[in-house]
Amino acid sequence: MNIDTIRKIPLVDFLNHLGYQPTGRDSKGLWFYSPYRNERKPSFHVNPRKNLWFDFGSGAGGDIFNLAGELTGETDFIKRAEFIAQKMQLAVEKPYKPMPFKEEPTFENVEISRLEAPALLKYLADRGISRDIAQRYCVQVDYRLHGKDYYAIGFENNAHGYELRNAAFKGSYPPKHITHIANGNARCNVFEGFIDFLSAERLGYNDGTDTIVLNSVSNLNKAIVPLRDYSVVSCYLDNDNAGRAAFVKLQQELGDKVMDKSALYPNHKDLNDYLMSIYPKQTTKSKLKL
Repeated sequence: MNIDTIRKIPLVDFLNHLGYQPTGRDSKGLWFYSPYRNERKPSFHVNPRKNLWFDFGSGAGGDIFNLAGELTGETDFIKRAEFIAQKMQLAVEKPYKPMPFKEEPTFENVEISRLEAPALLKYLADRGISRDIAQRYCVQVDYRLHGKDYYAIGFENNAHGYELRNAAFKGSYPPKHITHIANGNARCNVFEGFIDFLSAERLGYNDGTDTIVLNSVSNLNKAIVPLRDYSVVSCYLDNDNAGRAAFVKLQQELGDKVMDKSALYPNHKDLNDYLMSIYPKQTTKSKLKL
């Protein structure tokens, strides 16, 4: 089996030989549990048309050879090829045969406006975020997806993409990037997501400091260069493995000027979880449709 033949092996078939079958699908492809790490929700995505994969949990992605590298830890290209060839020779009792996949359009008719929708403001209010803070940093993004119209809270990044949130959806409008809010301060706060940044505003933790919102720990490397210019970097990251790993990485790259602020919310998943314990969700009989 030569290299070109291996490269053309459908990723879905390769994953099936490894014992993984899709858990769902969207307009771009199929979802799997990651084959090289443990996770509770599937975040490993395969685009069958392009024969590429992306792991939203780790930020890794690529072709079948990149996947073999993640599975084996091998950096040698030939050893990766040998691993794939060996696995594809294994007999599969009930091989998975995917239906022909047709890629559908994603975001269409995207419009950006002032954040005014009551349902979106209520979603943030239920998470402890006041209207004035929300409207200062966020916008409303109206869009069409799979033939239906939706709207969401939008938080812009440095590449002019948007993080999107509403009560039923958590995603992003590409491209994905960090958000750097520069006020000319020598200190900078770092957050994983914009809801935590808005929570810090409500709690008074920002106090005029500069801010970097990663919009995903997979964007961590994009934040390192601008963070080098600050004398103090305060990290308000999640109390989980990904958050702790991100802090360690920043400290390795930037040294002792990186401060861990997660001790402010030790018994909570993240800063917003802590904020919601202070300002609990208001109950209401009315239901707002998104």
